[in-house]
Amino acid sequence: MVSAAVKSICKDIKSLKIQGAREVAKSAVKALAVQASESTAKTVESMKGELIEVADMLAATRPTEPMMRNSLMYVFSRIKEENPKNVKELKEIVEKENKDYLVSLEKSIFAISEYGAREMPKGGTILIHCHSHTVVGIMARAHEMGKEVNAICCETRPKFQGRTTAKELSQAGVPTRLIVDSAVKAFIGEADAVLVGADSIDSVGNLINKIGTSTIALVAFEKDIPFYSAAELYKFDPMTLWGAITKIEERDPSEVADPKEFDGVEIRNPAFDLTLAKYITAYITERGVLPPSSLMGTAIGKGIGVENPMSK
Repeated sequence: MVSAAVKSICKDIKSLKIQGAREVAKSAVKALAVQASESTAKTVESMKGELIEVADMLAATRPTEPMMRNSLMYVFSRIKEENPKNVKELKEIVEKENKDYLVSLEKSIFAISEYGAREMPKGGTILIHCHSHTVVGIMARAHEMGKEVNAICCETRPKFQGRTTAKELSQAGVPTRLIVDSAVKAFIGEADAVLVGADSIDSVGNLINKIGTSTIALVAFEKDIPFYSAAELYKFDPMTLWGAITKIEERDPSEVADPKEFDGVEIRNPAFDLTLAKYITAYITERGVLPPSSLMGTAIGKGIGVENPMSK
């Protein structure tokens, strides 16, 4: 039986109470550990069945989150390698992987923040869309290094995640301005670079990120302004290696407007869009600053997507 605490985590991920690919992945791995801890299963196989059920529930909450899926798959790969002989051993493995995963994430964001801060131009104005803990980490680190960066944040409708970014950057000491999304072209001429996060990256280096990202990338390309995406390698979607198309999640129309007030009007609310690799200057990862063409090979070198998941 799935734990009530796990169901609560799934609900929080789906409602965006837990947001950001990194935080979603952390919460998903934690959910596995919670399920293992609270499970009353008597055999290894029955507990594995519970964990698989939980993983499926988690994956269904946000279809455009390969970092969550990759992280869950990694835990299951470790269970397979360790080959627990009893329920106690299985619980210990899952709990250990949860703790180790948190440590590895901290190391990754530290590395990305360092690489990204070095890439940011001294005294530069950086235009930012949506909210990303990794982006905030880069900007905060650049500020600590004395690079005197400042930010222009799009508020990012319909959930206004950009407002969170603006608050966090201001609290970190970074001079910050907040604009409406439709003002991007009016302000991008003041920007020295664009910096966004990432929800998913496909096999040719295309970026799937918060709706509006592709528009900003096109405007930046037109103005010859560098466009960077900060992304852990776990954002790479291995399913795209085998022909799968990354699904663009469409969310509840009520996030945009109350349908009752617009009788007969179809309200659409896609959560993400796709930015072609040709508009992306580089991805800032835990392995360094990489052009889109190099990201797939680097991700595979880390062990992501080395097996065809469709063959199972």
